[in-house]
Amino acid sequence: MKKVLALCLAMLMLVTGLISFAEEQNEPITIRISWWGDTTRHNRYNEIMDAFEAMYPWITVEREYGTWNDYWDRLATQVAGGNAPDVMGMHQQYAADYINRGATLPLDDYIAEGVIDVSQMSEAVLDGCTVNEQVVMLPMGITVTTILVNKTLCDSLGVEIPASGEAWTWEDLQNTARDFREKAVAAGREDLYFILDRYAINEFQNYARGNGRDLYTEDGQLAFTVEDVEEWYALWGDLREEGCMPDPEFVSEESTKTLEQGSFVSQTVAAIMVPVNQLYLYVEQMPDCELVCEMMPTGNDGTSGAYLEGAHWAISSAIDEAHQDAAALLINFLENEEACWELMLMDQGVPANAEMAEYINGLVDEVDSIAIDFVNMTTEVVPGGFAYPPTGATEIKALFQEYQEYTMFGYLSVEEAAAQFYAGAEGILAGN
Repeated sequence: MKKVLALCLAMLMLVTGLISFAEEQNEPITIRISWWGDTTRHNRYNEIMDAFEAMYPWITVEREYGTWNDYWDRLATQVAGGNAPDVMGMHQQYAADYINRGATLPLDDYIAEGVIDVSQMSEAVLDGCTVNEQVVMLPMGITVTTILVNKTLCDSLGVEIPASGEAWTWEDLQNTARDFREKAVAAGREDLYFILDRYAINEFQNYARGNGRDLYTEDGQLAFTVEDVEEWYALWGDLREEGCMPDPEFVSEESTKTLEQGSFVSQTVAAIMVPVNQLYLYVEQMPDCELVCEMMPTGNDGTSGAYLEGAHWAISSAIDEAHQDAAALLINFLENEEACWELMLMDQGVPANAEMAEYINGLVDEVDSIAIDFVNMTTEVVPGGFAYPPTGATEIKALFQEYQEYTMFGYLSVEEAAAQFYAGAEGILAGN
């Protein structure tokens, strides 16, 4: 009996010693995190931070959040003043500005040490997190652009569309638009069109990548050619000349409409390019329609132009090692813990962690499950990462749309618009 008591006492002392050691190693610390979004997202993230604090009781998380515009205005001021949040939301639209200023901490050491686990992330995902050969951020969630097609409307006219996941080219898309318009007019539905002009530069990015190029190089120069721009403008211009597009005023006004007011929901247009995680929004608005997620078209040689989209988490480089260590634990929790993803679900897209994507697939409804499967399917054909937009990219984005509108309204020929845009874009980058 004495031996048993002695053994129990020794075990108690050992456990007590381990607890004391853990407490010594994990001194109480407070870190800050900042994100953007609506009220629903704020509430969701607050619950997630509560779950993290329960798992790591020595870490307290102070939360900062706001609308999209407010977030970026505040972050710019905080970084300039050396007071950035320890963990901050990052977006590909602005990432290069902060990364190139050294405002974000490379995560490679934490990954090598196993503090942050990326073993369940694909190479395509990690490529999109890597700048100058360093992993500088990790995804909040990932999504991809899809061409969402109203199959019910197409079937009513006898127009065939590819099966979801089936590859098609930009030429195939043009031919489908021609077939749809011809059959709509024959059926006395002159108000119907297959798709509207697309003039967002991120949609052109799919086209450039399908040609084996991209928007920008690693050193912040243009990665596409003037011929790429000319072909893109002509792709839509040709359809317009053939009567397969509505008038330019209609297209311009479309960008000012809400989702509910848009021509896709009102069923005067059969296809729209959107991030696939928005599928549920359209299903809610169009319950009587079968909507199909199509892949973005490939180049003529079959090269996919797909790329992974989504916001990211980064750690500030302006904090001490203890805060960086705690921030790394939070990043790992946000990427890899079921306790996070059972609350997050599809709010930020599909988990970058394949195991977590499979986990939430069993928690979400059928529509979100379709979106998850579509992202996973597209990830398999993504031809590598892409260079993050340099300073001046926002101006170039606006310029790209401006010159395509010049072609729509007939102010410039496709060749003139492409040449003038390209020269203007080069000038913007040279000025920076």
